Amino acid sequence: MAWKKILVTTDLSGFAHRGVVRAAEVARTAGARVRIVFVVEKLFFPPLPMAPSAPVSFRGEGDILGEAVAYGQTKLEELKATHFAGLDVDTKVVVAAGAAAGLLDAIEDWKPDLVVLASHGRSGVMHLLLGSTTEKVARHAPCEVLIVRSKA
Repeated sequence: MAWKKILVTTDLSGFAHRGVVRAAEVARTAGARVRIVFVVEKLFFPPLPMAPSAPVSFRGEGDILGEAVAYGQTKLEELKATHFAGLDVDTKVVVAAGAAAGLLDAIEDWKPDLVVLASHGRSGVMHLLLGSTTEKVARHAPCEVLIVRSKA
């Protein structure tokens, strides 16, 4: 099967960079369109009755979220220029409650033939505590998923 649309995920970490590099190789070979996606997770603010008794200010909340989105967009454009030159590529920053949910929404919205993600390779207690975005996406994505493992 020839992939026509490849969705590349990144959390902008060194682990994810390996996935971006591999996705660029696959996209060049397939001549595919590419969308690079970064998810900004919403910060959870407890309801006021649950908040500490000290005064709480929400004045900067929108600014922090906006800065995270702008930073993500800048980094995605850098990845696009560095690794995907000459390819049909767009970038998207998604704001979601969690990384897996945001990625699955992006997949549903764009309907790629292939999703490329990197795996941090956590196991044991770290996997149990932090979960696995890669595992959740691979389990629920309606298309093929390429998982690029981190080096040991």
